[in-house]
Amino acid sequence: PEGIKCECGCADFDKETDTMDVWFDSGSSWRAVIENREGQKTPVDVYLEGNDQYRGWFQSSMLTSIATQGKAPYKTVITHGMIVDEERQKMSKSLGNGIAPEDILKQYGADVMRLWVASSDYRQDMRISKDMLKHLSQNYLKIRNTARYILGNLADFDPKTDAVAYADLTDLDKWALMKLNELTAKVREGYDSYEFHTVFHAIHNFCVVDMSNFYLDVIKDRLYTEKKDSAARRAAQTAMYIILDAMTRLVAPILAFTSDEIWQSMPHASDCDARHVVYNEMPKPTSEKYGIDVTEEFIARWDRIHAIRDVVKKALENARAEKTIGASLDAKVTLFCTGELYAFLKSVEDELATVFIVSQVEIVDGEGGTLSDDALGLSVQVDKAEGCKCMRCWTYSSTVGKNPAYVDLCERCAKALSE
Repeated sequence: PEGIKCECGCADFDKETDTMDVWFDSGSSWRAVIENREGQKTPVDVYLEGNDQYRGWFQSSMLTSIATQGKAPYKTVITHGMIVDEERQKMSKSLGNGIAPEDILKQYGADVMRLWVASSDYRQDMRISKDMLKHLSQNYLKIRNTARYILGNLADFDPKTDAVAYADLTDLDKWALMKLNELTAKVREGYDSYEFHTVFHAIHNFCVVDMSNFYLDVIKDRLYTEKKDSAARRAAQTAMYIILDAMTRLVAPILAFTSDEIWQSMPHASDCDARHVVYNEMPKPTSEKYGIDVTEEFIARWDRIHAIRDVVKKALENARAEKTIGASLDAKVTLFCTGELYAFLKSVEDELATVFIVSQVEIVDGEGGTLSDDALGLSVQVDKAEGCKCMRCWTYSSTVGKNPAYVDLCERCAKALSE
């Protein structure tokens, strides 16, 4: 404007027309924006831009800040690659290989779009295609359906009145909370280091491997056949509530809408803000919040049970292919082993039928079986289960029909119904 003068008294200015003028504008944004806002100051926490900004915004910001205040304007710089198609070609209108975000939103919703961003390693060029989005939508459903299953089994559970103490949980429940503890540590580390793809993969693997393929599958019997308010069923519900509460908080920064839907549908303890999940803090490790202290011996024991279960599952598949059994509950599993392994299996014998999801387990000190694992020193034989099939829990038992009031049920189910 006419009459403007510099502090030095100069009033003769020429407008610059090269690109330095543009870079000076953006490169001084730390001063124009941050330093002029109440409660804000430099250095800011993060500058986020594409990997072409090392010679652009990142550099011009550094130069102006060093020149005027002797320090960088940021604590951390995060750079991301460019979006390319499945063949790693840059997306462009001329090639016709672009995917409009609004098309993704219409077909899959915003959370799948957000999940694609979070699942990509943004440090390099990020690929996107219709096939990738279709596959990613299936991964999204794994997380959503895990939460949905848990919600369905918490319909009659109030954590303020029905939760049981940690000491009253079964070892299997404690194992599930141990895996949650590992997940929490890994996810928090991923967020803190901006490694969002490790967050997604950790949560997805937890839902598929630890929950759906093992824990939630094994506890179905307790949830569906025990008395409604039995200690065993309440223990499973307590563990599931803790898991869902933590998992929903962990996934909230990525699946913003889904996590809020879960949060609005689940029960809450008195120390939770039930309005929205983002009003609550990230979960603390279960060892800190619930006093859960898992020993190395406990971890080693369950790792060993898992390894044995994998061998048994192979034997069950073989028996199913040979038409010896149909469902796994049709089976009686005999484990042949000697020495220390025999002693170990006898020490956990009461848990094995539940873990294997079979009707009976017998442990024999000696050799035999049709499927062997030399590394474990174990052989497995699968036969048709003994006794009659209970029409309520589907396990085979010699107690079926002993209660004249429930002639088609085993002793356990008859007791649950009579109570």
